[in-house]
Amino acid sequence: MATQIKKLSGSPVTSLQKRQLSDGESPSVHMPRIPAVSFGREICGFLEQAEQREWLVTNGIGGFASGTVSGNLTRRYHGLLFAALHAPVGRMQMVAKFDETAGYNGADYPLATNRWVSGSVEPKGYLNIESFHLEGTTPVWRFAIGDALLEKRIWMQQAENTTFVRYSLIRASNVLELECKALVNYRDYHATTHAGNWQIQIENIGNGLKVTAFDGATPFYLSSPEALIETRHDWHRDCFLPLEQYRGLDTSEDHLLAGLFRLQLQLGRSATIVLSTYPDAELDGAKTLANRRQLEDSLLAAWENTNKLASPTPGWIEQLVLNANQFIVKRDLPGDPDAR
Repeated sequence: MATQIKKLSGSPVTSLQKRQLSDGESPSVHMPRIPAVSFGREICGFLEQAEQREWLVTNGIGGFASGTVSGNLTRRYHGLLFAALHAPVGRMQMVAKFDETAGYNGADYPLATNRWVSGSVEPKGYLNIESFHLEGTTPVWRFAIGDALLEKRIWMQQAENTTFVRYSLIRASNVLELECKALVNYRDYHATTHAGNWQIQIENIGNGLKVTAFDGATPFYLSSPEALIETRHDWHRDCFLPLEQYRGLDTSEDHLLAGLFRLQLQLGRSATIVLSTYPDAELDGAKTLANRRQLEDSLLAAWENTNKLASPTPGWIEQLVLNANQFIVKRDLPGDPDAR
């Protein structure tokens, strides 16, 4: 389990903690030392348990990403990029998910999970999840791939419709190859898509893809300077949404395979895929992750300054402070451009 570092007078950063910081990233001084939310194989290895645990990250202007620990979509509100096109409203699902497969030492390991209307579950990537925890508000998966350990993180840029998906190889005896299938959409976040013969325009723009759903639609971009990228146009139909069935609503949806992102990871290295409505979005994953941690540090520092306690703040309270902030949305009003 990853150890977080809390600001305590004279508290050192242990060698174990140093090894769990990738790419020279600095430790976060306010993060809980032990994650308040964490699950091991007893949850992650059982689909019925893992798909009931959900995560959420937001951008402060109405956009969000959300999903399940197991990786399959169970609600219409699950996806990697819901952009608020008229912040804080006009929320549109643009990127639904990545279906990843790791190639390592001659074997393939699925990391994604999907339920289908037929009743089948394929692939079964949840079987390779060793653990899940929240690092502040950032969900972190650890996948056991042979003798390798791969971490995956998801976070958003504050005040931008931009999501980052970052993969870090923290244990390995060989190079790991990762294929990420990008499944996209373009719909209101309350709707579901049944594609028919819908043709979406997909352009390879060098370090990424530009996706335009139709004339007049807001284009969005999937980018990674570390990846080899191939365009596709293949509808994945009849994805099953079990919680929509429980709600008595439409239980299935189609998503478009827009492209493949192929990454090669060596021990200690990371790669990031960026999903954004901005053609010039920041692509430096280490930098934006550090910015996210700094933002959360400042929130915890502000809370501590207004709530003086005789003893260190418990990790679960810090988690509540950070989670509560995710539901505060900036809304420009006449005479008050900084309204919340």
